[in-house]
Amino acid sequence: MDKTIDLSGIIAILKRFWWVVAVLGIIGMATAFLYTNNFVEKKYEATSQVLVKPEKNEDNRNFDVQLNKQLISTYQVIVTSGNVLNQVRDKLHLPDSNKELASRITVTNEGASQVLVIGVQDTSPEQAVLVVNTLSEILQQEAKAMMDEKNVRVLSPAELENSKAAVSPNLKMSIALGFLAGIGLAIVMFVVIELTNTKLRTREDVEALVDIPVLGSIERRRLS
Repeated sequence: MDKTIDLSGIIAILKRFWWVVAVLGIIGMATAFLYTNNFVEKKYEATSQVLVKPEKNEDNRNFDVQLNKQLISTYQVIVTSGNVLNQVRDKLHLPDSNKELASRITVTNEGASQVLVIGVQDTSPEQAVLVVNTLSEILQQEAKAMMDEKNVRVLSPAELENSKAAVSPNLKMSIALGFLAGIGLAIVMFVVIELTNTKLRTREDVEALVDIPVLGSIERRRLS
């Protein structure tokens, strides 16, 4: 007899042993919490703001807008350029390669503003603050040296107080996934039990096994 999954049987087992599902869910949550807190490396992020303000052209405002967009895009590239990263690594004596350092840097633009937000992630909040502030200062120097642009300045340097909370891992997400994993394990376990159960419990089970119709059945009763 080919054994197929009986959803009604599995649901009945889940209802009967709901406490097993709950216990495995709680164990999954606890495991995820302990693993995330003790074995997953925490990362911190520090951000600084850099103002990019080009010279105004009183005769053509559209030109100013276009120039501003181009400068923002240009500085987004310069921040992670090899020249800038080499200076940061040399100044702070970082062991990271340019590729590794660039992977920890994010550069975004606040809407349509002239402000660049530079972010750096690190396993140490102090190091993240140090790297992003150094990066911002070197960017300001490079703007003057490479593009003769004097209107680039650090608007708001990173502060340690704002970088003490870990940005990863996401503890709440890990706990939720652990809970779902526990429930999933319980369901898989009950499916296996259902598939490996060789007891004949219904008329259909008997007919499928012997391939002959069942003429009758005797109910099981307890003697009083």
